[in-house]
Amino acid sequence: MAFELEFFKEHKSKWTKRYRETIYWLYLWNTLMNSFEYKGLPDSLPAEWIEGILRTNGVCGIGELNGTLYATAGGYYGNINGYIPTHYKGAVNGIGTIDGEAVSHGIYGEITTETPVIVGWNNAMMAPDIDVYDTANALTEGRTSEDASVIFSRLLRIPIAKNSKEKAIIDGAIKNIINGNIEAVTSAVRSLESEVQGEGERQFLDLVDASQVDTLQYLNQYMDNVTKHFMNRHGHSMQITSKLAQQTNAEMHGADDISMILPLEELKYRKRMIDDLNKYYGQKYGFEASVEFGELLKNNYDRAVNYVPDELNEKGVVENSVEDVESEGEENETESQQNDQ
Repeated sequence: MAFELEFFKEHKSKWTKRYRETIYWLYLWNTLMNSFEYKGLPDSLPAEWIEGILRTNGVCGIGELNGTLYATAGGYYGNINGYIPTHYKGAVNGIGTIDGEAVSHGIYGEITTETPVIVGWNNAMMAPDIDVYDTANALTEGRTSEDASVIFSRLLRIPIAKNSKEKAIIDGAIKNIINGNIEAVTSAVRSLESEVQGEGERQFLDLVDASQVDTLQYLNQYMDNVTKHFMNRHGHSMQITSKLAQQTNAEMHGADDISMILPLEELKYRKRMIDDLNKYYGQKYGFEASVEFGELLKNNYDRAVNYVPDELNEKGVVENSVEDVESEGEENETESQQNDQ
C-alpha cells in the first residue's frame, strides 16, 4: 500500500482521478450490494455472486452443471417465445457452460427439459446499475474541483528574484518553511535583504486568489446532492438539510416513498427468480430459498410508508396507540370543561 501511495504521488495528474473514481465506485457498489438478504440458498449459490451478477449484467442465469447449481453472467439467445428469447447461456469459470431453456418470471413458453436455466432480472428493463459509474464519475469531478479550489486559494505569493542566486535563496527558504524548518538565509544579496527589511518596493507575482476558498462550500453541497440523488433512487431517503422550525415531518419525509420505487421493483423480480428456483430445483437439491429487504432498506421502507405525522408524534404515538392518544385527548377535553365550570 505504501508503494501504491508513493506511485500515485509521482503520477498524480494521470492516476489520481482513476483512483478516486474506483473508491467512489466501490462505496456505491457496496451500498447496493447490501440492499437484499437471501436465505436458504445452497452452498453452490453464494448470494453475493447472484446479487453481483444481477447488478453488473442485468440478468443472472442459474442452472445445473455436473450435478451442481451455478449462477452465471450470460445472455439470452434462440427463438422468441412471444416476449423474450427461449434459451440462456453463460460460462462458469474453470468448469464449463450452462446452456438451456430459460425460465424467466412466468414467461416460460413451453419448457421441455427437467433442467432449465432460471433467469433472474435486476429490474424490469433487465439493465445493470449503470448509475453507479455515472455517480462515481460526478463525485470524482467534484473532488477534482475541490483540489483546484484549495490549490488556487493558498495564501502564497511568489516573490520575484533579481537573479539566479537570489532565486535559489528564495526557493530554499520557501521549501524550508513548507517542511517546517525555519532557517536563516545569507544577506550577501542586497536586494533580498532590502526586501526583508522593507526597503524599496516589494515585487511579488500573485498567481492565487484566496477568495476561491468560498467555492468549497458550494462544491461540498454539490457532492452531497449527487450522493443524495443516488441514495434516494436506491431506497435510502437521505436528508442533507436541517429541519426548520416551521417544517413538519410530512414536509421532511412525505416524499420518502419515492425512494422505494426502484427497490420495490428490484425486490419483485428477485422474488420471482427465487420462486422459479424453488419450483424447479428446490426439491431436487433440498432447499427452500427466499429473499427480502436488507435491514437498512427494511427500515427505510417502514419509515417511508409509516412515518408519524407531527400532531400524533407530539402526543406520544411512538409509545402509545392511536386509540390511546385519541382517548387521552377526550379526557383532557372533559377535564378542561370541568375546570371551566
